[in-house]
Amino acid sequence: MPRDRATDKPHAREVTFAELFDALGTDALGYGAGAKNLSGSRVAVEGFLSHSHGFDRSISLVQQPGLCPDCAGVPVAVIALPGIAMTPREGARPVRVVGRLDFGLRIVGGTASMLRIEDAAIFETADAA
Repeated sequence: MPRDRATDKPHAREVTFAELFDALGTDALGYGAGAKNLSGSRVAVEGFLSHSHGFDRSISLVQQPGLCPDCAGVPVAVIALPGIAMTPREGARPVRVVGRLDFGLRIVGGTASMLRIEDAAIFETADAA
């Protein structure tokens, strides 16, 4: 796999929410085949940062600005970003998150997630300028 000269890490595969989730925006929302098939791969996903209302105020990546996984009327596609603290980019500005995709139930410090980007780095997108 080609490597990034600056970081010496494998180039990230560009992935969309539609590749990771089925039935986006509906009550039938579920994890798509891409979530399992790409688990362990270095990926880049564009979306919007959102924080939970839980005790740990964890940060997640969601598909649309303003979506709150805790408050939405329909299920929301959420990618957890473990280890990421609150950032000034949260909200309406799109970001690109790069890291290792991990699929499967994990509970850390009382917070459960099914889909995560581990060792995530957050970058502003061209649309955010």
